[in-house]
Amino acid sequence: MSPYTTQVVHLEPIPACTTSTLIDIASQFMSQQHTTTMSSTVPDSVSASSFPIGSHGRAIPSIGFGTFQPDVNPTHDVADAVLRALHAGYRHIDTAWMYGDGDAERGVGEALRRWGGPREDVFIVTKLANAHHKPEDVLPALELSLKNLGVEYAPVAYERIGTGPDEWKTVRHPDRRPKMNMEATRRYTATWAAMEGLIPTGKVKEIDSIEGVSNFSIKKLEKLLRGARIPPVVNQVELHPYLPQDDLLAYCASHNIHVTAFSPLGGKPVAAVAANADVPGPLHSAAVTSVAQKRGITPAQVLLKWGIQRGTSVIPKAYTPLHILDNIAAATLPDLPREDVEAIDRAHVATGSVRYINPVKHWGFDIYNPSTPDPSEEP
Repeated sequence: MSPYTTQVVHLEPIPACTTSTLIDIASQFMSQQHTTTMSSTVPDSVSASSFPIGSHGRAIPSIGFGTFQPDVNPTHDVADAVLRALHAGYRHIDTAWMYGDGDAERGVGEALRRWGGPREDVFIVTKLANAHHKPEDVLPALELSLKNLGVEYAPVAYERIGTGPDEWKTVRHPDRRPKMNMEATRRYTATWAAMEGLIPTGKVKEIDSIEGVSNFSIKKLEKLLRGARIPPVVNQVELHPYLPQDDLLAYCASHNIHVTAFSPLGGKPVAAVAANADVPGPLHSAAVTSVAQKRGITPAQVLLKWGIQRGTSVIPKAYTPLHILDNIAAATLPDLPREDVEAIDRAHVATGSVRYINPVKHWGFDIYNPSTPDPSEEP
């Protein structure tokens, strides 16, 4: 058994998956968002330093540290940032092979070695790249991620090069857009089955269970659950007050699937996946800034606390020591009063649903608002 707890999120109807001694299949398929409120179904106080997942007594820390966009912060910068986060008390680190073709994973691995702390306390999430969704690629791709991390996994799939030193990298068109493998994209249940198959074979001793997916819509979760031998217990999706995804959150809760919120502060990702980059994020929402001023905390802490009180873990990205410390401090702040939570719940009414990460221009089709027929599903 590896000293790390790793969550594999590798089955994204979009690129990526996760690894941890817990495996999560990441699927970046998302359905059209809804605007119904969950205020009446969420308890007054659900804040926690961690959330239970699955039925084996495991827990996921409520605040994680994100490493998306290593092109902006290359390997050594990722390592420095993750090292600061570990020293600040973070024990949930989120990464993916897709973040720089392994650069972010290697940065996480370097940070863990430099840190030298009790590694069994660290919950690591990595993701199965879109180019690695063929069932026969799952095991070697996972082993590649484990090597990068020094420890040891949406459904949109790309073609991989297949030979030479760059064999695991994505085949790209001249304009750098990825070449899609639509057959593997549509057969995400086969990718999940291949991940399930790693457990009983004992081929990968570092993995003792499969934990989840990423960017799965209700429709894709329903399809996956119908045939899954090991059901997912985590779904990682974009969540913030401008994209609350209440229906998806309620569905996951009803099926014992914990939700992790990426981009919990909104934001402007790399151009290839940026959507609504001209729309100011929820950090600038009048409701959020008003609560921050009233409670004497930062807007980022308000957003993270709001997410935790909804029962989701959150994985903001930060680089500076101040932001790293401010973000993790949100876990131990007093709960926001219900009137503050309800004011933030209503923030999207003025803006409408705003998604900040959507590779529709990169792929040529929209997995979050699919056309009919849905190109990411089998006929």
